[in-house]
Amino acid sequence: MGFETLRDCMGVAQNTLCSCIVFVLLITSAPISQFRGKGIGSGTGASKLTCVTVWGVKNDCNTNDYDHRPAGMACGRAKQLFQASEAFYIISVIVALLATIMSSVFFMGIRMRVMLYVVAAAEVVFALIPWACMTAIWYSNYCGGSGVTIDPTIGKADGVPFGKVLRDSFVTSAGYGLTVAAWCIQVITLVLLFVL
Repeated sequence: MGFETLRDCMGVAQNTLCSCIVFVLLITSAPISQFRGKGIGSGTGASKLTCVTVWGVKNDCNTNDYDHRPAGMACGRAKQLFQASEAFYIISVIVALLATIMSSVFFMGIRMRVMLYVVAAAEVVFALIPWACMTAIWYSNYCGGSGVTIDPTIGKADGVPFGKVLRDSFVTSAGYGLTVAAWCIQVITLVLLFVL
């Protein structure tokens, strides 16, 4: 008798678990480095390797302070991509939390399966946009390329790099990987929600 009842809820149970995982991955990946300096040495008293987050550049990744923010970028297109990524990180975290809550409420007897499908599909879209924007920042040389210089001895950047400057001095980091993982999990979750 109990297993027949659970059979109808397996897709929702899996959605609850995966939505919770996506929420944790997104909320973790938003503030940490998307791109981290590669092999740049640091002298005595100098900052550690520079890292680029969605919110700006830290010349010392171990601090909470940003040295350069996207709002100060001269290239409008690159600045817009950073700002879109910031906005959609916030939206995707909220939608992931909403999906988790809706899935949990499903077990309490409030059955809004269609709304659950809509929120899960929206989460796929909203989780895609932040890392798509950061991928565009990584690969594209907007405005004729980034004019940011990076000191090769201490690893400090004098602005927010993008395009070739970013690719030459940085590698993708944990924040980028967690965001891609969150999106992949959400796509799998959506497919399993429809199948189960």
